[in-house]
Amino acid sequence: MLTINTGELLSEYYNRKRIYKSVLARKTGIGYQTILQQRKEKTLQVDALVKISEVLGHNFFMDIAVQFPKNFTTNAPIDSATTNEIEALKEKIKLLEAEKQLLLQVIGAKGWVEK
Repeated sequence: MLTINTGELLSEYYNRKRIYKSVLARKTGIGYQTILQQRKEKTLQVDALVKISEVLGHNFFMDIAVQFPKNFTTNAPIDSATTNEIEALKEKIKLLEAEKQLLLQVIGAKGWVEK
């Protein structure tokens, strides 16, 4: 069974980014002592994690989500922009390859040879 320690996740982030807990408490409206306690807790209420994520501009939910197996389902919308761009580039490559072949045929028909 997957175990996610939210307090550890927050603590590591705070240390890595040198987050001042007093500033975080002030900006989130969460008490300073509560911020300190959250670092020791294994679980955290979702609304508190949302506030912290918003203030820090960091998606802790994604940090948690990537810990789940890839075969788990989700209702999150799929970002198809990258897939669409790859498909468009593949089509462009096909078109360019066809144009290249046509140019080679035209050059070959005229008897031009590269020197």
